[in-house]
This record gives sequence, structure tokens and C-alpha cells, in this order.
Amino acid sequence: MDNPASGLDILFNPRSVAVIGASNNWNKWGYSTFVNLTGSFAGPVYPVNRREEAVLGCRAYRSVLDIEGDVDLAVFVIPAPAVPDAMRDCVRKGVRTGVIISAGFRETGPEGRALENEVLRIAREGGLRFVGPNCMGLWSAPARLRAYMFALPSMDGPAAFVTQGGNVGGSIMTSAYERGLGFRRYVSCGPAADIQLEDYLAHFGQDDEVKVVLAYIEGLSDGKRFLDTVSQVCLKKPVIVYKPGRSEAVAKAILSHSGSLAGSDEIFDKAMRKAGVTRVHSPEELLDTAIGFLTQPLPKGRNVGIVTGGGSFGVICAEDCAAAGLEVPELPEPSIEALSAIFPPRWSRGNPVDPAGDRNFIAYYLAPKIILELDGIDALIFMGFGSLAGISRMLRSGGQKVFVHHIPEMLSGIEGSTELIGEVADALLAGDSGRVRGLVDPWLPFVALLFGSDVKTVDAFMDILLSSPVLRRALAKTVSAFSLVARQGEAGLEKILELLDDMIALLMAHYLLTYRKPILSTSFSEMPQPIKGASHPYTTSAKAVSVLSKLVDYREHLERAGAFRHELQLCTLLNRVEEGRGAEGDVPAYARHQG
Repeated sequence: MDNPASGLDILFNPRSVAVIGASNNWNKWGYSTFVNLTGSFAGPVYPVNRREEAVLGCRAYRSVLDIEGDVDLAVFVIPAPAVPDAMRDCVRKGVRTGVIISAGFRETGPEGRALENEVLRIAREGGLRFVGPNCMGLWSAPARLRAYMFALPSMDGPAAFVTQGGNVGGSIMTSAYERGLGFRRYVSCGPAADIQLEDYLAHFGQDDEVKVVLAYIEGLSDGKRFLDTVSQVCLKKPVIVYKPGRSEAVAKAILSHSGSLAGSDEIFDKAMRKAGVTRVHSPEELLDTAIGFLTQPLPKGRNVGIVTGGGSFGVICAEDCAAAGLEVPELPEPSIEALSAIFPPRWSRGNPVDPAGDRNFIAYYLAPKIILELDGIDALIFMGFGSLAGISRMLRSGGQKVFVHHIPEMLSGIEGSTELIGEVADALLAGDSGRVRGLVDPWLPFVALLFGSDVKTVDAFMDILLSSPVLRRALAKTVSAFSLVARQGEAGLEKILELLDDMIALLMAHYLLTYRKPILSTSFSEMPQPIKGASHPYTTSAKAVSVLSKLVDYREHLERAGAFRHELQLCTLLNRVEEGRGAEGDVPAYARHQG
């Protein structure tokens, strides 16, 4: 719940909005801003336009003073020189908050700064708090409030984001949407003449629904206040900051863009580390790190196990770990023996674990269990195949027609296969593992053939799947889908592959719940993948290692500050399952689409 003491509740949860400068001209920002608000916000949205009687079919008002009802939030999309008079009208009306999208203030020089100071004086004397100026607006998921000048895609989720750069913020929000990461709050604050960066951070820190805080910063007006605020927030939840300014040229660009002084980057970096802030250096790294904090528990130490589908990538990952100050320890002999039992003799017999081209994909998914059980391993990097769900992609790309041809043939060799499918699915849903075991013996050779495995390994994998209610339900859906192949051919196989993706993503969740250790997967492609439950493949081992090292750093900061608590160790996924807020059997979502 929002904390009333933060003072920003009306801004993020207004009952009504006025758009000052709303327009019928689709080439005007007043048009797109008004459309964005009316398309989602449940309360009244009043268009204010001195020249039009109606805007997009809604009655227009010459001034906010002409609006009959109360107005909680005013959004300004008018030329900068007209903002002071409009602000005076808002003060007289009793408007409590505002968003000044209009540009033409301090970033233009002394005259613009004087104009900004005048607007600030009027607002403060009237008790009106505002975002901006020269910003792109805000998003508040609980209010379905899209006070944007652009039509940015927005979803509810566990993150919050404040940015001093509108275009950067918009780009990051769009990329987050494509990855499946949602935001409870988003604010493009511009140079922050009134409500300061620290105010937003403090508000996000008090909101229990916000699990990770993101910020893009170009300059600070009060460094001490910022550090005092962010230090307190970092004791509750991770704060990830992307701040350019490592060169003189960048510092000059920041000054011309927002009128902010960048300051010494070296001093900023040291201060952030002391405060517990996680600093990143690109928009992609900002999202990579946020997803890491949301999908992974904090590691207890720096020892990393690596499982890879190719030896060379294991070498690269080990080198990345060394560069980041992470250890890749040797495996004890009992673990070597356990892995030798599921891999061919040519496997690497060490950490990184490399099956050396083995086609036994079930063994590949068993290997993490063996590694994660070790007390001397604090985290796992699982490399290749796109993610833990990558096997289905491989089947789609290379083996689809083969399996469509052979599955009906293989099923025909199992007496009463259709009835058996139904009985196994029912037993799985009932949680009757003993009955499942009694029914699946005829299936084991079929499954082994399907995945290039052997009966013994498949049998061991079944033990894992049957140990979890979540995985049993996912397996029941997958088993039921096999009967579709005989009737629907490739269309039926597509359903199986989709369910396999979900089941393997849930296997990741099961391992996390069981071992409470980070499991970061990677692909070998530079195309970012969407989040599926706790499974989010990073595009390179370097990115996965970078995120893991940041999780370690944050854990160590909390321990030094005496602020580490059990609940902070648990990622969003684990909290939701343990508190009963997530429906077991479903792939946990990190975003909820808003209509």
C-alpha cells in the first residue's frame, strides 16, 4: 500500500485529470496526451482548450476554472510562456498536482530558468506539487494512469522507474514491455524543478508492492539528500542506477540537454557503492539487472557452478567469472561420480560441466540438481539452448517433422495408449505419484527415445517431476497433449512444445524453491528473450555473470550494514509462492497487462 507520508499519493492516484492544451490536431502533443489518458484512466479527463468547443467528442473548457468538478491532476501541454497563467488558474481551482510536459525552461538558458522559477513560485505558494518541466509524463498502474505524451506500452509489475531523460526512459519502458517486465510506477521527471528525484525514490521505497527501483540520472541538485535517501531505500530493496557522464564530452551534453551539472563520475561511483546502489552503464544492463533481482534469490557467496552445452562457452564463462571476482571451484569426487553416471565418459569431469556433445537432453536438465546440492556452490550459470526451455526450440527447428511422423507409430506400440494417457494425467492431477509410477513404465522407452536419453535417466528425472505439485500439474498437461499429435499432426506437436516450455520454466522455479540459489541461464544469441516465470536467458555469459556479481555485491552490502533479512534473500517468485499469492501450477508472471 502507498504510504500517505510520502505526499505523492494524489499524483499517482488522482480521481480526475485535466489536460491543459488538449487538441484535435493529431500533430500536437495535446492530442496524444489526451488520447493516452482517456484510453485507460477510469476517472473523468477534462480537455482544456481556449479555441475549441470539443476535443475528440468531449466538451472542452477554456480554463480549469470552468470545470464543474474537482481536478486532482493537471497535465500541461502548452507553450512554456503560457504555463504561469495556467498554473495560477490551477492554484485557484485547488488542483493539488501537475505534470508539466512543456519544454522551454532552464535548458534554454537564463530566460528559461527565470520562467521556470516563476512557475515554481506560483505552484509552491498554492500548495501544488508538479512533475517536470520538460518531461514525458508518468504511469501509475493502480490508477491505470497513462499521463504520457507518447503512447508508451505499459504493464503493471513489481518495478518502479524514475528517469531524468524522457527518450531514454521511453526506450527502456518499451524494451521492458517486450521482455515481459511490468512497472507499478514510472516517472519521466525531467530536470525536476519541484518534486525531486529523492522524493520519487523515497515514495518507491515505502511501497511494499515495488520490489526493485530503477533510475536514470544525469545530475543531482542535492547530492547529500540523494545519498541519505537512497541509502535508506537500499536497505529495503535494490536500487539500480544508470548514470552517464564518464567523459567531459558527455558532461557537456548533459548540461545542454537538461541544464544539470554532471559532477565527478569517480566521486559519484564511490558514493553509490557506499550507499548500496547497484550502478550500471547501459539501458540493457539496467533491465538485465532488474530482472536478475526479481527472478533470483541473493547468493550466499561467490562460488559458481557452470553447466554448458559446449566446452568453449564454459571456458568463456569461467573467464568472465574470474574477471568479475567470482570463483569457479572444483567439484568434489561424489559429484563427479554422479555426473559420470548420466554423461558419457568423454564429459569434462569438472567445473564447468560440459557433456561434450551428448544428446541426452534429460541428463542435461538433471545436472543442475547435482551441482545445486553442493554446499560449496552458491549459484549456477546454466548455458545454452536459449534457456532451460530451449529443448523445445531445438525440436521446432530440427526435429518437428520427424517426431510428427514417429509419435503415432510409437504410441501405437503402447497397448491402450489413448486410455493410458488419460489415466496418467488424472493420476498426476490427483497427486497420486504411486499410481503414476505404476502406469508410466510402458512410456519410459518412448520418452527416452523422444529426448535422446535412456530409461534410467528418465526414471531419475521423473522423481523430480513427481516431487512437486507444480511440476505434476504441468506434466499432466503435457502428457494429455500427446494424444493430439495423432489427430492434429504438427499442430498437435506445437501444443506439446509450448507446454514443454512452461514445464521446463517451472523446473527452474522448482530448483529455486528447493535450493534457494540463483540459477542464471544464457543463450548464444544477442536477441533478448522474454521472461517466462523465473527463466530469463541472458544473451551472453558476460551479461549473466555481470548480473550475478551485482547480486553478490548487494547481499554483501546488506550484511555489512546489518540489514540482511531472510525475506530480502527471497526473489519475487519465491515470495509469491511462499505467501500463497501465486497460483501454483502456473508459470509466475512479472507483469500484468493493463487494458
